[in-house]
Amino acid sequence: MRRRTVRLPNHSDQGVGVVHGYDFSGRVVVITGGANGIGAVTAREAAKAGARVVVLDLDENAGKAVADEHVNITFRTLDVANHDEVLATVEQIMADHGRIDGLVCCAIVQPIVPVLELTPETLSAVFDVNVAGVVWMSKAVAPVMARQNSGSIVYFASGVVEIGKPNSTPYAASKGAVAGFARSFAKEIAPYGVRVNLCRPGIIDTPQYRAANPGADFSTLDRPEDAVGPVMFLLSDDATMTNSIVTREGTLPRTPKVFA
Repeated sequence: MRRRTVRLPNHSDQGVGVVHGYDFSGRVVVITGGANGIGAVTAREAAKAGARVVVLDLDENAGKAVADEHVNITFRTLDVANHDEVLATVEQIMADHGRIDGLVCCAIVQPIVPVLELTPETLSAVFDVNVAGVVWMSKAVAPVMARQNSGSIVYFASGVVEIGKPNSTPYAASKGAVAGFARSFAKEIAPYGVRVNLCRPGIIDTPQYRAANPGADFSTLDRPEDAVGPVMFLLSDDATMTNSIVTREGTLPRTPKVFA
């Protein structure tokens, strides 16, 4: 995706131009789990930068609400764990838009359950969405990008893989699997000009995080808006690397101290 140093004229009263320094005009970005959290913020920012954005999610009400915010955003209901449904959805996106330039995989489930109470159904549900969903979306989108000799795929990593977290073992294992998949798939698809990178956004106040961390002090957490910059960078052509990870862990205080 191209970077510009000048602002484009608005294409609608909702505003389309340069956002975070990027002009995504003429590009199509697909976002799974785009109805809330980082996915929803990415959808808004990419649309403001001129991209046509397709939000995919099972939360129909929230997804439609995001789409209603900007003329460049459309919504489609999708279960990313359903292989055939994913392929059919990507075919329809191609029929509607003719290209796909960016894929951002935000769809996750994050149950709180100790291993000793884990059931086959829960473990399968986590891996079906968090891992298989990433694989099926990548499988469907990669041929499109390969034929274009361009495209950027963004997955999300988590620090819980390295440091661990009680009662989040299925989630941690799934994110480790995504990181491993990203490393190998990046090398498979790189010869065709397609980039695959990971973003580790740190702890972000999202509906999924709140559900997985009842009782936490959410007032101290970063917001999804704080994490969208790295995602926009990875979607852009400025991110010339592949098989890499962009990490944002520390953050500045919202009210800095006065230096005397």
